Amino acid sequence: MTAAEPDWSCYLASVCEEYAHWWDKYTLTDVTGKQQTKESKGDGFLLDLMAETVSEKDGDNSPDSRPRAEQAEKIERFTVLEGLRKYAKEHVLLRGAPGSGKSTAMARLLLEEAEKVSDSQLEIPALVELRYYDTSLQGLIEEALLRHDPAIEISELEQWLVQGRLLLLMDGVNELPSEAARRDVLRFRRRYEKTTPMVFTTRKLSEGGDLGIGKKLTMQPLSEAQMREFVQAYLPGQGAAMLAQLGSRLREFGEVPLLLWMLCSVYAGNQQQMPTNLGGVFRQFTRLYDENLKQDVPDPNRSKLFWRDLLQVLAFRMVVGREDKEALVAVSRREAEETIRGFYQASKGEDSLERARLCLEDLLKYHLVQTGTTDRVQFRHQLIQEYYAAEALLEKLAVLNDEELKWQYLNYLKWVEPIALMAGLVSNETQALRLVTLALEVDYKLGARLAGAIREEWQTEVIALISNLRISPLIKPYLLATTGSATAVPGLLTALQDDDSSVRRSAPKA
Repeated sequence: MTAAEPDWSCYLASVCEEYAHWWDKYTLTDVTGKQQTKESKGDGFLLDLMAETVSEKDGDNSPDSRPRAEQAEKIERFTVLEGLRKYAKEHVLLRGAPGSGKSTAMARLLLEEAEKVSDSQLEIPALVELRYYDTSLQGLIEEALLRHDPAIEISELEQWLVQGRLLLLMDGVNELPSEAARRDVLRFRRRYEKTTPMVFTTRKLSEGGDLGIGKKLTMQPLSEAQMREFVQAYLPGQGAAMLAQLGSRLREFGEVPLLLWMLCSVYAGNQQQMPTNLGGVFRQFTRLYDENLKQDVPDPNRSKLFWRDLLQVLAFRMVVGREDKEALVAVSRREAEETIRGFYQASKGEDSLERARLCLEDLLKYHLVQTGTTDRVQFRHQLIQEYYAAEALLEKLAVLNDEELKWQYLNYLKWVEPIALMAGLVSNETQALRLVTLALEVDYKLGARLAGAIREEWQTEVIALISNLRISPLIKPYLLATTGSATAVPGLLTALQDDDSSVRRSAPKA
């Protein structure tokens, strides 16, 4: 006997109410209560973001040497939501750069699908944030449903999955806390592959794998027209001046919506010289955030002077994680409190859990950390966490010997983004060159990325290191392109004249 169809009205109403202002939920609004007032800053903007299908032969790390016409035959292009809807039934994986709008897309899709449900023939959408994985994926799905309606008879979940009654939006494959968690998600996906539509997101296929999903979409960067439109809408009357100051750096900084928003915030806050690299963007943004808060926020716990230090310590501890290969993007309150307690004990000689609790409450109330749906502590965006971890690692750089730097940090994928941000913050030329040289010893692509991230005035020497590598001439143009540095252009022009036709063909794409 089939169980009666549950009443989803309370669940759907809760979802619609919570995600009605989805843009505010998934961007860094001012936590003291100020909200963005123009709908043009969020609502509708995501609808213009595009995604493309990924060929089975394409990966994150390898250049595609096939003729462009052959590639074009296999590529489909959609708006993000259109693509996710088209392939959800066969399962689809959306990949994209940090801050490119993956989580925002999931939130918008959740809201729109919840608004459409009017009869029992439509799937009930559920947003499952994989960063909060604890003991099982099924338990996480149950929490996602019960959070919006505690009265749902969750014992029917197995039947709903078999009947295809749910649309599961699984956000953050790369944020799963362990290999065991990934295996659980993989088993779950395969078990319900033929019955339950699922959408997954991840940063890179190398971070958590593709879970065996055949259909993949990749977020496309903003076009220059979209970037200019965003800036003009965000900074009416000031946008033209900001664009003029950025010049050709607009494409470098502005292809990712989150970073473009941060640039606008930095410019609106001081209208001074814009940062020259991504590390500088984050440093100016967070300092502006600090300074604005310190003007009028009460400080009864005397924690304000240490907020920046505390955020660095917390971020560093989360990236270190509990396993060598795994970073954490959310931790329990108790773990966060113990990390803060350790900071005060080591630097101030104080050992008070009560003080740590009060300091954490201040950070949650006034700064760039928050508690998620499971009451765990997290940064407001993983990129923010990685920036503060970069600042913490920068302070350790001078005392780390070469072997420690290579094997404890450069050798792990979880440190790639923090180290890339840190490279732009290094103010000592000797340390910058050392960082790139050691990275090239560990991984050519990582070394090339860091070569393009350090200060522009030091790039000639490190680009020469790449040009002089004894590697296949087919790979060298790809590495030069990975730097993103204008200093690499002469080497690419030289490749155009190479005797090998394959090298000549690789240079224009690079």
